[in-house]
Amino acid sequence: MIKKEWLFVFGGLSAALSGCSGGEGGSGTNEPADVCAPFMSEASAGEVEIVVRNDRSTPVYLRSGMCDAQFSLQPLGEPAGATSGRAELTVLDVTCDDGRTLEQFPLDCFDSSLPSIEPGATVTFPWKGLLYQRVAMPASCYEKADPAGIKPSECSQGFAVAPGMVEATVPLFANAMENCEGGCQTGLDPFEVKGTFSYPDETTVTISVSP
Repeated sequence: MIKKEWLFVFGGLSAALSGCSGGEGGSGTNEPADVCAPFMSEASAGEVEIVVRNDRSTPVYLRSGMCDAQFSLQPLGEPAGATSGRAELTVLDVTCDDGRTLEQFPLDCFDSSLPSIEPGATVTFPWKGLLYQRVAMPASCYEKADPAGIKPSECSQGFAVAPGMVEATVPLFANAMENCEGGCQTGLDPFEVKGTFSYPDETTVTISVSP
């Protein structure tokens, strides 16, 4: 009888200790760990405005930004291939953060026209201070998605850029021609303009399209 009482007390003590261990979450509760948290974007050191100014006497043309990014960024001083990622997202790029609440996801993209920068005009691109990479987030994280719909196999996760010099590249076209009714355009004579800035000290970088 005495042995049975001691076993009962020991069993109750073990259960109490187990309840204080934090369970799967490890935070003092029995809540499960958030398997989606490791796929959320990091906080950046600051945002930057990239300004392109057309100093030519004729218009130049940008990518539309819907299917192809209008600019790219590369931290300088890194070994070749050490830093990769996309600075700007298109309509096809769903962030992992947004993927948790979206009900439907884009499946296709169509560029219809190329925005122009007229002589003397400027266009500004906001950059959030992140470079995005595609990662495979667990399907359970797309909790709001239509169960019958198609979920992406990957989503875009933003990684913070370390302080230092960064090079911005903007692809442009010197000319454009219409290729269908309704204003569809094809870019001709492609070229690039570049500019460097100190991140996050400089919040604006202006890149000139020279004559």
